[in-house]
Amino acid sequence: MKKLKLILPVIALALFSCDNYMDINSPSPNDLAFSQASPSKLLPGAQVSAFRVQATTMNQLGNVFMNAWTRNVMSFGNGFDRELQLQIDNGFYNGIWDGLFVQLKNFDAIIKYPNDSHKYDLYVAAAKICKAHYMSQIVDLYGDAPYSEAWQGNANLTPKYDDDYAIYKALITELEDARSILGNYDPAVAEDFTPYDVMLNGDTAKWIEFANTLELRMCLRMSACTGAKATYRDSKLADLSSIINNGGSFLSANVVVNPGFSADSNAQQNPAWGYYSYDAAGTILQNRTFICMTGHAYKALQSYATTNWAAFGNNYEIVPGSGINYPNVTDPRSATMFTAGASGAPRRAVTQGSSVVDVTTPTGSLTGLALPCRVGLSGNFNPYNQAATTGYDGIDGFVMTKSEANFLAAEAALRYPSLFNDPQGQFEAGITDNFAMRNVTAGPAAYLAAINAKANFGWTGTDTQKLHAIMYQKWIALMGVNNSIQSYIDYNRTGFPVTPMSTIAVNPRKPYRLIYPVSEYVANSANVPSVSTSEIYTVNSKTPFWVPGAP
Repeated sequence: MKKLKLILPVIALALFSCDNYMDINSPSPNDLAFSQASPSKLLPGAQVSAFRVQATTMNQLGNVFMNAWTRNVMSFGNGFDRELQLQIDNGFYNGIWDGLFVQLKNFDAIIKYPNDSHKYDLYVAAAKICKAHYMSQIVDLYGDAPYSEAWQGNANLTPKYDDDYAIYKALITELEDARSILGNYDPAVAEDFTPYDVMLNGDTAKWIEFANTLELRMCLRMSACTGAKATYRDSKLADLSSIINNGGSFLSANVVVNPGFSADSNAQQNPAWGYYSYDAAGTILQNRTFICMTGHAYKALQSYATTNWAAFGNNYEIVPGSGINYPNVTDPRSATMFTAGASGAPRRAVTQGSSVVDVTTPTGSLTGLALPCRVGLSGNFNPYNQAATTGYDGIDGFVMTKSEANFLAAEAALRYPSLFNDPQGQFEAGITDNFAMRNVTAGPAAYLAAINAKANFGWTGTDTQKLHAIMYQKWIALMGVNNSIQSYIDYNRTGFPVTPMSTIAVNPRKPYRLIYPVSEYVANSANVPSVSTSEIYTVNSKTPFWVPGAP
């Protein structure tokens, strides 16, 4: 509970330090000036607030773009309109860019804080890793961005935009620097940051694992790169292979954030719980009834015998012309990930773009109060059955899961077998961990046996089919309240898993990138690149550099 006292003041500091240019009044003497904020005061607030953006705005977009969530058409006449229609402009999901850049300023301030004595080495290492985690996702979603001149405050209000590949290389250097600090710091000099590290509680070994895993994710983003970029990628993969083969590790446990989340107030709840389910007073939030299961997710997680396929002409193909049918395996995770909209009612779902509930069991009624499945509490907010002691409001926030790390390791071993080992073992470990996280009472053995007989969904078939299986299982593992934006980014990189478009989409495919927010076109108009709506649906010079075919 010691950390609980840190939440509100530090978050207030983070907001004051970056947004007070809008305030015409003098600062309160109780507010700490940004220049006076030491790393111990900056780190916990930045960790929590950056996670808040990831768990809410980013995660929601990933779930809708990857056809796991849609709107409950029985209770709402509209919603997710722009997401489903793919009508994207400079007002679309601005909270991602704006929210992350505020917190990146705080991580950057920790890195630049005077540290000649090396007192703050551990804070600096953690900040470098967090900066790489969140800034790399800015690049993944937008391409070029301010970096070398960013976060200078009044010294430079209009920072230039850096090349996205150059930013990636700089972030990998940050990860390497962080590993070096964590492996060589002097405990007699460096301040113990355990009381202020609300992510990994000062565990330097876990911070190194996190850095290793983030670097692997960034290298795999570059899997389609050629030429000098491929040479650079391969050199970094070789470095990672050496680390792993000499006793290092990718994530051995989840990376979580929890400064003492509780139901004491809305501000102190786990941000995901307080966004998707209930407020601190126990009042149901609109998202709890608005968000529902898509027909695509239903068909992916249920067998043919438990789905009303006759209503769809018994055509089992995921996307017409893809040649890939749904797996025809009932996934036990489905029951905890999505629960029936009403007690005792059959499971139902909504095809993205449909105005009616249209997917259910073979005998399930679609008339009357046919509420679709909504996001399950047990499978999303009660990981590993922790809620028995802490309550859903106080559950850990998941920054990066072990299962995601397993799937990254599986892909690395599949693509680069001379550097990494055991792709099937890592693949199955990712599924197994996600079963435990989702509180599935039956073990994964039966599911693994069934799914591993299915090319494109389990470990069988060609390397391309196995790659699809990795992306498919990662999509399931990250679905819900669990950083689903990663699946969308992977989709742009690999084209997998095969995913249907909304039936009301007005553009031919999901966008390769987002458009810079209004705030940039207003405040940094001289530097922000002009990006048109049409350009985000084609591969061109403004596409993130790692997209296949990008220059």
